[in-house]
Amino acid sequence: MDLTETNLAVFQFIELLSIISFLCIAFALFLLSYIKGKEKNRSLEEQNKKERLVTETITQVQENERSRISRDLHDTVTQDIRTALLYAHKLNDSNEFSQEQKDLLLKIQKIEEENLRNIRNIIRNLTPSEIESASIVQLLSELCENTNESGGIECKFYAEDPSLFAKLNTEQKLHVFRIVQESVNNALKHSKASEISVIVREESGAENPGQRRLLFLVSDDGIGLPQAYANDGDSSAQSAKDKEENIISQNTHLGLKGMKSRAELLGAKLEIKSDKETGTQIKLYLPAE
Repeated sequence: MDLTETNLAVFQFIELLSIISFLCIAFALFLLSYIKGKEKNRSLEEQNKKERLVTETITQVQENERSRISRDLHDTVTQDIRTALLYAHKLNDSNEFSQEQKDLLLKIQKIEEENLRNIRNIIRNLTPSEIESASIVQLLSELCENTNESGGIECKFYAEDPSLFAKLNTEQKLHVFRIVQESVNNALKHSKASEISVIVREESGAENPGQRRLLFLVSDDGIGLPQAYANDGDSSAQSAKDKEENIISQNTHLGLKGMKSRAELLGAKLEIKSDKETGTQIKLYLPAE
């Protein structure tokens, strides 16, 4: 073998080593990137699990507190009002009072009867009756009925009643009910609307027409959700109206945040559209599985 052939063999060997080294480095970089990606995904999954656990815990604490307040109202306030009404009825039947005094007693009775109705509505809103046995259609229908009884804004309810709605479990029904309830309450408090509509129906998915989903729609014809006012740090420069609107915006923001958290727990999609011209539309899409 002459010198030229030797040099060529050495060059080819070095070239081969370079290719092997490059491939090894590329493989090592790919493996490192893959491991980092897996670790990142695992970290994200753990973070999502922790956030979900926190959300579930907060939601459960809220529901427990609602139940406690509901029981306290039922066991104390409503019983006291009933007792007061009983005494008022007995006094009204007495002949020891003048007609003017009896008229005052009658006014007291009417006030207490109205207070009793209001307390019952509050209790029903705090803890939906028969949440385990009633369908979500029944629960939302009762919500609208209670809203109409409270007066102020008419709440119209429309629902299809396919078998899919009967398949919702207690947890799903509770989350859906709270989202719709918060939507209705926001409309009552802030929208200045003349009408609220709650619509429940089944429809095809936008991305996948073959997939069925349940739609829960709450809409109103009001001025839309309040917008947060910018705070320059000088609270004294804000007018009383601005401060009031800012408080309303913060409360509404917390309510919307709670709705979004519940939607995530459901694995559902929440859409919120609001402006001064068309009012507010809140849509909850729940996969029909």
